Amino acid sequence: MIRRWGAITAFTTALLAGACQYVPALPSLPSFAAAPLCAAADLRVDTDFATGGQHRCVVSPEGLVVIQVDHEPTIAEGINPSPWYAFRLNANAPREVTIALDYTDYTHRYVPWVRTDTTEWRQLDASRVTLNERKTRATLRLDLPQGVTWVAGQPLSNANDNVDWTRRALAGSGFSEMEYGKSLEGRSLVGFVGGGGIQAIVVLTRQHPPETSGQEAYRGFIERLVSRSDANAVSFRGRHRTIIAPMPNPDGVDNGHWRLNAGGLDLNRDWGKFTQPETKALSEWIIAQSGGRRVVSMMDFHSTDRTVIYAPPLDAPSPTIAFLPFLESAFKQKLTQPPEWSYAHNVNGGTSKGWALETLKAPGITVELWDQIPAADARKLGAAAADALIDYFAR
Repeated sequence: MIRRWGAITAFTTALLAGACQYVPALPSLPSFAAAPLCAAADLRVDTDFATGGQHRCVVSPEGLVVIQVDHEPTIAEGINPSPWYAFRLNANAPREVTIALDYTDYTHRYVPWVRTDTTEWRQLDASRVTLNERKTRATLRLDLPQGVTWVAGQPLSNANDNVDWTRRALAGSGFSEMEYGKSLEGRSLVGFVGGGGIQAIVVLTRQHPPETSGQEAYRGFIERLVSRSDANAVSFRGRHRTIIAPMPNPDGVDNGHWRLNAGGLDLNRDWGKFTQPETKALSEWIIAQSGGRRVVSMMDFHSTDRTVIYAPPLDAPSPTIAFLPFLESAFKQKLTQPPEWSYAHNVNGGTSKGWALETLKAPGITVELWDQIPAADARKLGAAAADALIDYFAR
């Protein structure tokens, strides 16, 4: 089943008139065959595909398409403002269309991206997007070709996409693929493990569904980790077991959620409590795969409104805490725009970062990428993080 086992769906992405940036190729998108959310005489709108948003829509007599951007049901009151949208349009003939994204009490965050069955993802030109005064309603003007057009808050990347990418990236590098558990809705939780040295590192991404710029940094990290061939890199890989979780929240991703898993909870606030099968299985698997080794670092890649690193304080009780200023210095040396830094620790925060420090005695690092960072720049940051890890721990 591709959807949230139902009908609330996704927004796909908006065309960039100019400013191309590198975006990884996507698998073929499914054909348009679903019942529409709403329709006019010559246009249908649906969300029946993996990553499709939580939407309803109506068409005015004048032809305005109004799409309500809803978040998933949440156990806790309120939700992080990550108003994800993804939907699909099918036009009987080329036409212009005006679409209003109605966020109710939330504000517009993600710049629209667009693609068709014959074109790649492009960002919608800013002149084609109008916000109301409170930024709770975004109006998009699109020139549709005949056939299918996809619109979304980021280029679509479903749960299988990052697992498949990781599988290809690690091929021939001595990694084993494992199913370490099942999600609440029964999807496989897939991880990769390589190396058997005396220390270990942990890498994960996509705890929060829309955060694909963080996924791009993760990809840059993995590519550099396995591709460097100098003496430091060879020494590092020989001494460290690498534990990778590329998709800890497949239900949330494929159901088009803003933030949560299918249980209505933020997985990155559940570390320690472990009320959800995804965090419980992942934490147990990390401990089992580390096998008593010293975990020197745990990196968790996310996205937000700026590029920032959240790390524990430099006086935190970890034998490898001195890696943090080394990493910060490496970013400043290698990146044109190095990330901000925040050193703090909340023992009751329920984050992977906090759990890593409390349980593994490792500096957990939350790497947050700006939503709109070009994918190539996100990968450079990930590669710089891998370089710093290699160069520091191979000494």
